[in-house]
Amino acid sequence: MRYLIISVLIFILPQMLFSQTRRTDDVEMVRTYSIQNQSTTVQPLLQKAEQQFRLFDYEGTFLTLESAVAQDPYSSEALLLRARFKKMVGMQTEAQEDLRLANRINPYAVNLYGYNGNGGLLKIIAFEPVLGVRGLSNYQKLNYYYQAIDRKLIIGISDEKMLEKLEEVIEDIEFNRLDLGLITINEIIEEFPESAIAYDIKGVILKKQGKLEEAVDAFSTAVIIEPSFSIAWYNLGQIERSLNYFDKAKMHLDKAIELQVDLTKAYFERATLHKQMGNNEAALDDYNSVIDMKGSTYMEAFLNRGLTKKMLGDYGGALGDLNQVIDEFPKNAELLKSRGNLYLLFGSHRKAIDDYSKAIELNNNYAEAYYNRGLAFFLIYDKISGCADLDRSIDLGYEIAEETKTYFCRQ
Repeated sequence: MRYLIISVLIFILPQMLFSQTRRTDDVEMVRTYSIQNQSTTVQPLLQKAEQQFRLFDYEGTFLTLESAVAQDPYSSEALLLRARFKKMVGMQTEAQEDLRLANRINPYAVNLYGYNGNGGLLKIIAFEPVLGVRGLSNYQKLNYYYQAIDRKLIIGISDEKMLEKLEEVIEDIEFNRLDLGLITINEIIEEFPESAIAYDIKGVILKKQGKLEEAVDAFSTAVIIEPSFSIAWYNLGQIERSLNYFDKAKMHLDKAIELQVDLTKAYFERATLHKQMGNNEAALDDYNSVIDMKGSTYMEAFLNRGLTKKMLGDYGGALGDLNQVIDEFPKNAELLKSRGNLYLLFGSHRKAIDDYSKAIELNNNYAEAYYNRGLAFFLIYDKISGCADLDRSIDLGYEIAEETKTYFCRQ
């Protein structure tokens, strides 16, 4: 059988056995944890098999993988690599047997080592989309209303004292004095029941108080009074999306954008809605619109566009957008972890480890970064460091790491 395999290998086109299980970078990575004696593990044999394959020593590769499985018949990594090798040389039945055994031993390994593509890898890594780079302060969120009062826009209030009260309400919202603000805005509405902005601000207060259906009524009244009030249409669409009234939300966000074509937050909200509805392509169009309008100054747009490209499988495009955001915010741990995830999907495991390590330097309690770095260490056959990272992730409360450890870090 050995000679048959060798004969087949001589005539087939070289294929990278390890192309999905490990792709190395030129720069050497210093291990995070001290290395212990691994003479009783298969890790050195797997590293040797990879090196032999890259040198076109196919017979040596086969024999080394055989030795690895013989030394540890319960090594899912060794079984998976041997399965890939057997599949490559046409031993389909034997490859499937190795694959089934590996899956029984470690159901996570098939996804981690690339047998189910990037979709499988995304099932095992910590992959929480980053929502944004910078959070807006309450003042920034409410600045429109301050400006509206100053410019007498869509006010519907003629009394100067009532305008002063309206400004006080906005300050109450800014400093989270919601009950006081609600009392005052109701007084203003009683005096000026045709004030669209008063109803809109009431809706903002009710939303912050968690009274979402009442907030919908307030925003709806605002747009009935003043159909050209783009911010009220936006607020109405936003809260409808949060209530899963997707069709209504889409219609009202469309209306807000129709009335104010440069209302970038409406594009962001509609993009989020599109993603919830499973239409990532439409979300991408909305982010493109924001970038066309705002250019490179709007980093949140590049970030969210990159994440959407990632969801669509355009990892190269996602990396380009994410690199641009990281250039602007190099000390953001979440961004570095997200780029590490992309490198992991590309198979650039050492670059992924480097980004996870930088994220951990910025946030030593970043459980998900430890978890993902642990998986990346497994992919370069560094079980010691991988298990240490999983332990740290568990200590920080990341529950998924507990089950993962039982499969990858057995004694």
